[in-house]
Amino acid sequence: MDEQKILENFGFHFKLYRKRLKITQDDVVEMTGFSKSYISNVECAKHNLSLINAIKLAQVVNKSLDDMVKDFD
Repeated sequence: MDEQKILENFGFHFKLYRKRLKITQDDVVEMTGFSKSYISNVECAKHNLSLINAIKLAQVVNKSLDDMVKDFD
């Protein structure tokens, strides 16, 4: 899987799980301290996030990193 696909999968799953849990981007900002634009960029696969930040975001939606990057086809 190439780097862009990993970012797309992570962003897709983060947004999907966040919405299922009825967590807003503003809620994520409060939980993590990340900016709203950072969260938006992650969801749109426009930001190559660090491992630490990926773990923090996965924890917000109670998922493993594996869940976040799996293929969704």
